[in-house]
Amino acid sequence: MFENIQAHIYEQLGPSVEGRPIELFQLTRGADESAPNLLLIGGVHGDEPEGFFLIEEFVKQSLWRDLEGVASLWVIPRLNPDGCAADRRVNSNGVDLNRNLPTKDWTSEVAKERYNPGTVAGSEPENKILMQVIERLKPRAIVTAHSWNPMINYNGPAKKLAEVMAEHNKYIITDDIGYPTPGSLGTWAGWERGFPTITLEIERGTTPETIWTVHKNGLLAGLHFAALNEDMA
Repeated sequence: MFENIQAHIYEQLGPSVEGRPIELFQLTRGADESAPNLLLIGGVHGDEPEGFFLIEEFVKQSLWRDLEGVASLWVIPRLNPDGCAADRRVNSNGVDLNRNLPTKDWTSEVAKERYNPGTVAGSEPENKILMQVIERLKPRAIVTAHSWNPMINYNGPAKKLAEVMAEHNKYIITDDIGYPTPGSLGTWAGWERGFPTITLEIERGTTPETIWTVHKNGLLAGLHFAALNEDMA
């Protein structure tokens, strides 16, 4: 899929439940070791192709080249490759990865089957990989792309980053998606660890052409803003 991408680093972080590789690319490198790390994530939910399309298209279109020498941009195109292959929200253990992270509010209660948090917090191999990457990179900002109702949900000190992105896609911004999300990435990374975290909810059913037109500039502007501004609260 990314045969022509000249990444600084390419890693297969480990297998999914079904043995598919979870890939990590370092697309750009900062000027020195003090340069910030930025992390893009797609494909958390396999039945939200709008989200992982945007991340994969962003990689393929190479708009990120402007960040070379400014920040180190890392991308996990599909965190849940099994779900993406099957057009299924959950992973191959039937667990919602965005309800399985070991947050303070995690619960094993299954509100709905599609939100199954698993029997143990942080149990899923995909999430173990994700947590290791975040602890290793300590990213200045995390942007993950999903699809649902159009909004930019920010967690942790990321309001200014959300506002920069919203200038381009005209989405509403909010720090509350409207219902409880125990075990979510936004809570685990954003609120509990202080990594500015954006969940971009692309309007469900949007065509690929419209996704790219509406979101490419906002995503790039957000990454540039995060690269140059440590304070995004």
